[in-house]
Amino acid sequence: MRIAIVEDHAAERRLIASMCDSYCNRRHHEDIVCDTFADAGSFIDSWKNERYDILLLDCYLNDDEAASRAATGLDIARLLRRQNDDCAIVFITSSSDFAVLGYEVQASGYLLKPVNRQTFDATMDRVEAQLKPKAWAATAISPRNPGKADSAWHVAFGNPAITMDRRLIAYALSNAHYVEFTFTDGTCAKIRTNFSDVERRLTVFGNFYRTARGALVNFDYVSGISNAQFVMKGGKRIPITKTAVTATCRAYAEYTFTRMRTEQ
Repeated sequence: MRIAIVEDHAAERRLIASMCDSYCNRRHHEDIVCDTFADAGSFIDSWKNERYDILLLDCYLNDDEAASRAATGLDIARLLRRQNDDCAIVFITSSSDFAVLGYEVQASGYLLKPVNRQTFDATMDRVEAQLKPKAWAATAISPRNPGKADSAWHVAFGNPAITMDRRLIAYALSNAHYVEFTFTDGTCAKIRTNFSDVERRLTVFGNFYRTARGALVNFDYVSGISNAQFVMKGGKRIPITKTAVTATCRAYAEYTFTRMRTEQ
């Protein structure tokens, strides 16, 4: 795993790098490389040749815009998303007001300055969990037998019942008498079941939301909103009922902000 830290203040850059090293050592992560950058330009030069799994990114970089064309952390994040880079992005910011801009690039978290170790570790734990969906995929679906995975995450639909890990459901779409579930690794499962039952049982969890008739999304796997549609990671577009665009976008923003506050 490769981690990049982009922070223009030397003392804060050293602090974040130290926290990152301590976090990795305490969890016995010996295969992690952590690179630090003082400006957007040097990071972008490295990024062109390296793939980063996690990016810890200062929101407000005092950078040479003419050289890098990226005056802020949000500009860097937008560049990466335009290039289909799905690395986990954690913004480092002195103001929570910046959070409203982060949802369009699907930020994985925020670290408010001054950063403390407890908050840093909690955020990294959650980001690491986000990076493991493919490792969970082997236990995502199993007829009647959830195996050894934590049963608290399991939901079962259909008859005979098909058990799946709800953390891995990116979205679900109604299709006649079936519901097609798409998982975070791109695989699908088409199950004969009632969509209203799926909606009722999943929307009790705050990350699932019905966007239109027969369409249910997991907010954790939304990468943006465009033209009254949710754009999911992977590029799939899920429609939003035209009369409910404002309410739906508000629900997504509130979920994102609540998640951010919980991480702090």
